[in-house]
Amino acid sequence: MKRFLLIVVFTGIAGLFSFAQDQFTPYDNLPGIDKIYKPTFTISYSGWKKMLYEYPINFRTIEEDFNSYSKQNTHEKSAIIRYYKIWRRSVEPFVNSSGEIVIPNIKEIYEKQFIVQKNAAKIQKSASFTNSEWTFLGPKETFWRNEENMNSDRIDENGDPKQCPWQVNVYSFDVANSNENILYCGTETGFVNKSTDKGLTWAQIGKDYPFGGGVPAVAIHPFSADTVYVSAGNQIHKTTNGGGIWTPLLQPDKTFGASRLRINPNNNNIIIAASNDGLYVSKDAGLSWNRKWSKPAYDVEFNTANPSIIYGISKNSSGKYQIVISKNNGDLFEVDSNFPTDYTETSGGLLAVTPANPNVLYATLLAKEGEENVPFILKGVATDGAFTWEQRKKGEYQSTGGLGGFTNGQGYFDLVLEVSQNDENLVFWGTCSLWKSTDGGKNYTGVGGYNGNFPIHPDIQDMKIMQNGDTWVATDGGMNFSTDYFTDTRNYYSRTKGIIGSDMWGFDQGWNEDIVVGGRYHNGNTALANFYGNKALRMGGAESATGWVIHGKSRHVAFDDLGNGWILPKTAEDIAEG
Repeated sequence: MKRFLLIVVFTGIAGLFSFAQDQFTPYDNLPGIDKIYKPTFTISYSGWKKMLYEYPINFRTIEEDFNSYSKQNTHEKSAIIRYYKIWRRSVEPFVNSSGEIVIPNIKEIYEKQFIVQKNAAKIQKSASFTNSEWTFLGPKETFWRNEENMNSDRIDENGDPKQCPWQVNVYSFDVANSNENILYCGTETGFVNKSTDKGLTWAQIGKDYPFGGGVPAVAIHPFSADTVYVSAGNQIHKTTNGGGIWTPLLQPDKTFGASRLRINPNNNNIIIAASNDGLYVSKDAGLSWNRKWSKPAYDVEFNTANPSIIYGISKNSSGKYQIVISKNNGDLFEVDSNFPTDYTETSGGLLAVTPANPNVLYATLLAKEGEENVPFILKGVATDGAFTWEQRKKGEYQSTGGLGGFTNGQGYFDLVLEVSQNDENLVFWGTCSLWKSTDGGKNYTGVGGYNGNFPIHPDIQDMKIMQNGDTWVATDGGMNFSTDYFTDTRNYYSRTKGIIGSDMWGFDQGWNEDIVVGGRYHNGNTALANFYGNKALRMGGAESATGWVIHGKSRHVAFDDLGNGWILPKTAEDIAEG
């Protein structure tokens, strides 16, 4: 028998990543990047899309190609575009004059960050404030700009413009089960805010504590509204005094980024985290963590009647979605062999449970058919512990559904799935828009975003339904509240007053008048002035780094995506003068 030795030579690490098209490159390990947002590579990718999966690449080259693509696809939204914007922001600080991306020592970065966070507790305890400190200008509360023929849902009982949920991208939030007036929310910009009056007002907490990045998960202790866990910057942070003092829980060599955090309602020391590295379990209130599932995990839920049963959604090595189940508090997870094996993962999925029927488990899958991205919703019903699965909804292809369609949207970055606690057939789902089903997930009507009657910001980030029907939704613009499952617009409210975290891409300030204008990431252009009080105006526009004050002319401003310039109103309630 002849034996042959096959030798394959790769020309450096560049060839390895380019040839194999690995999902992740060394760039994806940089601080500020959550790898779970990265969509699965597809052979149709070319140009800047393909470069995101190659190493090394030149920043100037990929940026030029992306900018050229964006000019020709101005209104496109997708998971790969969203990931590029996250990737770009994290990579740019490490780009040299020739466009080379110089990878730093990641381990040292996390070690230094951990030390700073540990020391921050001392600073928080002894912080003293002086008149020389910076003070927060805004946006503190954003309002619709007064226009002729305004929609009635944008006007209050006095005829003035209402608060507008176009202020800050809220990644995640939680409502305290022990006191539903108390909420905590985390922003894309790495801020944590707290409300004690059911969202009417918010205040920043942890001002002197660096969370280290965007906040994809928040979990409040079931019986203590003062104990909160937050995931941010590849770290789990904890407070036991309502946000006054925070501490990091993960050692620098054992960090992971949790996209979901769940606390066992019967044993509050048990916490489950879903991450790109798998499912992690803590049984000592976050002091130590053990990885119990090693494949990427997008979500985790406790069975509502028996919390020792835990569900997770993952994918196998072939890229097919899987449901994994633990029946012993997370000690062992096993694949549900009854779950269909023909759904190919492209950008993640979610689960939803309801106390209305503990034997029901909903799953949404951002999947693909051929080269088309398309979402699915499945319903599993357990009999004697074994699930029977039914496909309830197939959405629209990304290429044909458009921004207002039932599509994959921006992928896992914008994705919610929730079920009423009182009715297993009342199901909400969302990516760019929020949708509502009253027949168990088969048929849906648009609620808001790009589709629907409610004036909520597009791009749905997080959601929670309370037992009394109160329904909270976080979007790219802030917090939204309905008292009737988003049934009547008269029972809907924007709840963003005081939430800090707006991302100003560009701005300008007047010198003859105290005016500030700027372009905000996700939330368009805004105008602030001392004669508007604490109100910021939503001027419209998209995500441009823009805003100019024309010095010497009263209230004259300009934006590069809002026509030929503006003469701002004299008060926040008036109509612009020109």
